[in-house]
This record gives sequence, C-alpha cells and structure tokens, in this order.
Amino acid sequence: MKPILEMRNISKRFTGVQALLDVDLQLFAGEIHSIIGQNGAGKSTLMKILSGTYTADSGVIYINGKQVQISSTADSAKLGIGIVYQELSLLNNLTVAENIFLGREIVNGVQLDNAKMSDMARKSLLELGIENIDVDQNVEVFSLAKRQLIEIAKVISIYPRILILDEPTAALTNEDTRRLFNILFKLKEQGICIVFISHRLAEIKKYCDSGTILMNGRVTANVRMNEVNELQIIEYMLEDNFNTFHRKWRTKQHKKQPLLELSDIYLHNQVNYVSCEIFPGEITGFTGLLGAGQDILWRIVYGAQRKDSGEIRINGKRVRITCPSDAVQFGIGLLTENRKEEGLFPEMTCQDNIALPSLKHFRIRKYTPLLHNRRIRNSCNDLAKRLSIKMRSLSAKVKLLSGGNQQKIIVSRWLMKDLDILVFIEPTRGVDVGAKTEIYRILESLASQGKAIVVISTDTTEILQLSDRIYIMVDGKISTTLNEPTDEETLARLIQGNPEKKVIA
Repeated sequence: MKPILEMRNISKRFTGVQALLDVDLQLFAGEIHSIIGQNGAGKSTLMKILSGTYTADSGVIYINGKQVQISSTADSAKLGIGIVYQELSLLNNLTVAENIFLGREIVNGVQLDNAKMSDMARKSLLELGIENIDVDQNVEVFSLAKRQLIEIAKVISIYPRILILDEPTAALTNEDTRRLFNILFKLKEQGICIVFISHRLAEIKKYCDSGTILMNGRVTANVRMNEVNELQIIEYMLEDNFNTFHRKWRTKQHKKQPLLELSDIYLHNQVNYVSCEIFPGEITGFTGLLGAGQDILWRIVYGAQRKDSGEIRINGKRVRITCPSDAVQFGIGLLTENRKEEGLFPEMTCQDNIALPSLKHFRIRKYTPLLHNRRIRNSCNDLAKRLSIKMRSLSAKVKLLSGGNQQKIIVSRWLMKDLDILVFIEPTRGVDVGAKTEIYRILESLASQGKAIVVISTDTTEILQLSDRIYIMVDGKISTTLNEPTDEETLARLIQGNPEKKVIA
C-alpha cells in the first residue's frame, strides 16, 4: 500500500536550536498514526510544517505520490489537511457556530445565515456524540474540556483527508476520550488518516496502529503498536534519560497545626460546603472526575472565583481573599491547567515571566521605579539552574520553550515570591514523561522545605505517586479522605462516586 503522505529529509532550525534534522514520515489512509516524543522533541514543529504554519528549511513533501509545496495554512487546507492544536484557536467572544464556520461563513444574500450555520454546527457536534453544547452560546462560557471538543468538531466538519490532533485528550474525561475515539474509528473506516500526538502512552498503545518516535529532532524508531510495549516506546523516546518516580508515603505529624483551613466553602451548583486542612511539608492531592469541583474550589481559595459562603483561615486567622493579589499577599500561589492563557505572558521573555510579580523587591530605592537589573538576572539565573530550565537564554521569549519548561518558569515565579502555599492544577498536563519526573521531584523538594503543596489532578497515577493525603471530590463535595496509601483500582472506584463521606486512616 502506498502512503497517502510522505515527508522526506525534513529539517528546520530556529535561532540556536536544531528543531528537526532529516526527519522522514509516512502516513497511510485508514490508519491512526502517533507522533511520539518528549516536549521539545520536534513533534509540534513537524506538524506545523505539514499544516503550513512553518516552512521547512529543507526536505520534500508528497501527497498521493505527487510533490507538493505547503507555504501557508491555506495550502494545507486545500490539500485536505486539518489540524487541532494543543493551544486552542477558538475565539471566546464568538458563538460555537461562529467558531466552527470561521473563515467559511454561510451567507444568505448579503447577510450571514446564522440559522443554517447553527443547524450545521449542531450536526457536527452530534457526529461527536455531543448533545449538551448550545451552539448559540459564546465559547467563553464553556469549560476547557468542552472547548477542546468544539475545536475538534470544527476541524472534522471540513472532512479532511489527513486529520492531525495535537494532545486532543489532555483536557477530556475518560468518557469524552472514548467518545472521541469512536468518532476517529469511523473516520478511519472512511479512509481518513489520523495523526495522533499525545503523551499518554496507554492511549497510544490502545488506539493507534503505528507510530514515529522523535528525540531531539530526529527519528529514533518507526513502530507498529502491536509489536512494542510502553517501556520500549519510552526507551526510544528517552534512551538513558528515563527515571521512574517513586515517593515514599511519609508519616504525617498529626500534632502539627494546619497552615490553611477551609470551612464550609460553598458555590452554587459547583462546590458544596467543603472543609479541609492543608499542612506544611505535605503534598495534598485533590482528585475527582472532571467537573467534580476540585479545580473550582482552589480557584476560590486563590481569589479567581467568588464563593457564596465559607471561611478561609491561614495560621488560624480568618482571611478575606477577593482577588489573586490578595491570595499572593497571604502567601498562596496558583499554577493553572491552562498555563498559556492564564499563567504565561507568551510574548515576554523568560526573565520577565519569572520576575514580574517580584519587581518591587528589586527597586534601587523604595519609592523609585528604577530596578537592579543585575540582581534580577542573577536571581532568575539561580532559579533556572535550580529547576534545570532548558532555554536558549533568559532573554528568549517564553513561548519558544517546551511545555515542561514553561511550567518550570511559572514555578520559578512563585519561588521568587517565596510563597508558603503552592497550588498546582493538572501540573503535568501536556508534559512529557521526562519533564513529568522532574516536576514531581521539584514538588517533593518544595514539600521537604516546609511548603504546603496542593496538587489537583484527574490523573490517578499522579495523585497516588505524589500525595501524602488525598481528598476525593464527587459532585462538588469531599466524599472520601485518604490518609494512608491505596491502589489505583480503589482510587478509581472511589472517584466514580461514594455517597457517604469517609475517612480512611
């Protein structure tokens, strides 16, 4: 069988970085093919060349045996290539229907035919098995998971011959993931080639037919998924750089006073009278199904979401937090799951992203805007070395870093502020296994220094690996508290729903 698409000897270099070097790729109709590698391995760069966002420095591309030139996203679309990026391209101020038909609007005379676009948008979503999204609502009202599904529906609606999905399941529940792959299998039966990029090796093994593995911009292996196991894939990805993370469940000192106490936190339809304690020197895990309320709870604590009632106490004293700056003043830092929109300033440098909240501490004099630039650079350099941030220089734009290194930049920001309570929502989403281990070790180190670490994650393996105690949330309330180790099967069962609040000690 001849490939539907072939890329030969593709190379791409950015300033000081060889992103791709002589990469070959073959894609076949009716297959799900995975592009696998660490952050920074070259996966996204290769796909951006295929989609016309970047132009290769050298190499050729063939579609159905004919050499093609892809110089723009329009060229790519004409050739039947559709892509869903990890960074969503939806416009929050437009409706779902307007987003799905953006750039190919349906007109009736001189006016937009909004009714027809809405009807066709509903059909596109129904093809994904989604019935609970109002296509006439603005995208901004929907959760990240639903926005991901809308983005996928937008691309699938143009019926591409080659569909590229960059981390499509990162924000999806298990049920949404199964629903998505049911659709992908139907597209596969229609002869469409699907390119699947993910760090979730279990999904890759389960759903993909074949894969190309990249490391440092080069192809290390082409594999059939029924011929390799996950450990072999990891070895191809990392060579000798792979280290599994094991953390001993530390004995908690129950006589310690809690650093942070939440009492009856309530937000209508989202958080239902939640109370808990957070201790210094511990990693506290919060988990549950997507939408169970664990992320909203900590956005309330950080002041990014208003609560209806409840109390927050720090070191035994009641505090009033109405905005993020209040939270930072009380020693609380938040790293959200949506780092590109809520955590980073992508057009600013790495140094600026680290130092921005701490600039007043670097004033030459108390009431002057002049800053000690050398002290700022030295402090940022020290943090970059401490966290092993891989970047060309502190003056490089943060958007050029891999996902794992971008996450470390945000951690550095709060370390410079020397905050006592650090909250991480989905800390390793979109991060490769190598960077994931590094982030785990950073969290463990921070806890050993007496910081109170809170990790909110839907990844049960992550929660079990990291946490000293675990709070499980179901339908907006804490259903179970785990003060001792458990297994993944038990945790998964508890996450599915437990009507009675339990403490397992």
